[in-house]
Amino acid sequence: MRLVNVPRILVAQASRHGLLALDNAREATLAVGHAVAQRAELTRLLRPDSDAGEDDEADGVLRLLTADECKRLLATRQVGRLAFIARAGVPDIVPVNYVLDGDDVLIRSGPGPKLQAAERRELVAFEVDGFDETAHAGWSVVVHGRAVRESLAQARSGRASAEPWAAGPRHSVIRISPARLTGRRVL
Repeated sequence: MRLVNVPRILVAQASRHGLLALDNAREATLAVGHAVAQRAELTRLLRPDSDAGEDDEADGVLRLLTADECKRLLATRQVGRLAFIARAGVPDIVPVNYVLDGDDVLIRSGPGPKLQAAERRELVAFEVDGFDETAHAGWSVVVHGRAVRESLAQARSGRASAEPWAAGPRHSVIRISPARLTGRRVL
């Protein structure tokens, strides 16, 4: 085996690039550390509504909602936003009318990407909120679950039927059974 002489400039560049890689790794590690510390502080400040005390009445206090409170708030609205994966793997969010059937969210739908996501039994997110922009206060409830397509007849055999505001043929129902239900309130 014959050794080849490597020009000094290549050795210098390789060393410099190696140091740059170490510097980049150091910077990335510091950035992750800062993000973890910030997330820990946000988590520390986020407490259940039931833990609220008189000293916590300051503006901007963020509170976790209980599952019962989330369900109560969901029942107060008729419009929410459905997040799902549409064609070609692109995420989409659309406003929809809904109704609760027990713990499940029912959405009437015609043919299209929402219904296709339900036919594929996709995991989806459904969000409802209420807010007062003047007071900088509000709440948000998010339902995570699997969307399933049902016929209108199947959905009507339950206790509720979602009635859409928009005209047009909407003969199917998307049912979302909550796998996870979370909510937050800012005071």
